[in-house]
Amino acid sequence: MQRKVCLAMESQKSSSNGQSSPIRAALDALPPEAPQILAFGTFFAEGHDTGLHHHDRAQFVHAESGLLRVWSAEGNWSVPPGMAVWVPAGVPHRVHAISDANFLSLYIRAPRDGEPDIAIPDRCAVVSITPLLKQLIIRLRDRLGRSGPDRYRRLASVIADELGDLAPADLHLPVPFDRRAARVAVALIADPSDARELSDWAREAGASGRTLTRIFMRETGLSFSEWRQRCRLIGALERLSAGRSITDVAFSCGYRSPSAFSAAFSKAFGTAPRHFLRSARDV
Repeated sequence: MQRKVCLAMESQKSSSNGQSSPIRAALDALPPEAPQILAFGTFFAEGHDTGLHHHDRAQFVHAESGLLRVWSAEGNWSVPPGMAVWVPAGVPHRVHAISDANFLSLYIRAPRDGEPDIAIPDRCAVVSITPLLKQLIIRLRDRLGRSGPDRYRRLASVIADELGDLAPADLHLPVPFDRRAARVAVALIADPSDARELSDWAREAGASGRTLTRIFMRETGLSFSEWRQRCRLIGALERLSAGRSITDVAFSCGYRSPSAFSAAFSKAFGTAPRHFLRSARDV
């Protein structure tokens, strides 16, 4: 229940609820004989929000360009170019465009006789995609309805092979269930530069610092300081995608200097901030 409250609070900041979706309408209208793997894409303007929804098919959320954030009851995942997030079938979720984004997703149903058995995670997860897979997804989208069924199945079969060999990427920011810790988490997601100490947050949340520490570790797998560091890094990734300067991003995410931010970003992502989005756009 508390996780739903967090999602509702975040959704209030969205510029649109996206309840009218051509992609959702197309999925709802699929005939029983529709292919196992389908690709649909559209343009999301900065701030666009799909609203909370779910699909009968598993979804592989990807952006050709721009940055997306996916929310589910377990937390949120940042999805820059070069990465994608799995959303299992039936899982309520929202997709929010942090910047202008060319949204491109695969929608995958359970296999039937002779179709590939794709290993879809049972929980949301971010993975890095290969340049080959990115081009295959684009081709599948472009060939829908334009290729014969045999050619389409061959292309989908190659995609299925590629989906089974993707490396995980740790861009998940879990949100605690506990109401007190969730209140702190939502506040820091909204403003990662808030430098209040754990004792200050504990007083505001109505819990002791020791209790808050235990809750974060138990419900997110991260200590409070680790969780805040990840929150700041993901917030920085989103701000960089929106075109903000490294100096502005550093201070708005709670770092003492641009050099401290660059060092933390490089350690976490293996590349300097100025190189990250440039290389992602080239994937």
